[in-house]
Amino acid sequence: MEWKVPFVIYRITEDGKLQEVFHAADLKAAKYWLTYIGEQGDVLCKTPLHPKHSHKGSEPEYWSHKADGRDPISNEQDWRERAEQRKFQGTFPAEQLCSPEA
Repeated sequence: MEWKVPFVIYRITEDGKLQEVFHAADLKAAKYWLTYIGEQGDVLCKTPLHPKHSHKGSEPEYWSHKADGRDPISNEQDWRERAEQRKFQGTFPAEQLCSPEA
């Protein structure tokens, strides 16, 4: 399956992999979900469909994450350090695994 939306939110599983938990067609919906529904450590990424994606590959790129407070923050180094503690393997998927309705 290829990318269907410009934003995807991932959660790190117990085995250090990324699980898609939300897809959004716009930043407002993605930020709302991350702020009010997301859990600490959830990461919002822009997919290759987003106009500001670097297009250096087919993987999504970091945008922001849910840290200790309610509001998401944009600090990729902070997220990577937290993700490393949860045994994240360091790579993002190259395609969307779930349908946007999931």
